[in-house]
Amino acid sequence: MNIETKKSEIIERFRHVEDEALIDTIRSLLDYASKKEIDNQEIPEEYKKIVMDRLDKVRNNPDRLMDWDKAKESLKKR
Repeated sequence: MNIETKKSEIIERFRHVEDEALIDTIRSLLDYASKKEIDNQEIPEEYKKIVMDRLDKVRNNPDRLMDWDKAKESLKKR
């Protein structure tokens, strides 16, 4: 069962729920999940700095980049 089917099934079942406590619990779970997704999207500043430093090195010396085919072959040899 794919994710869209699962969501549709849950939504349809939820339409028939009359228990207010259950509705409140589900709302809390959804709020928690939304907050968790937002928190997971934040990238720490130290990681951003690492990426920016690497980009600067490439811009200053583009010859340091390895051709994809060469990189792939190098990885296969390991």
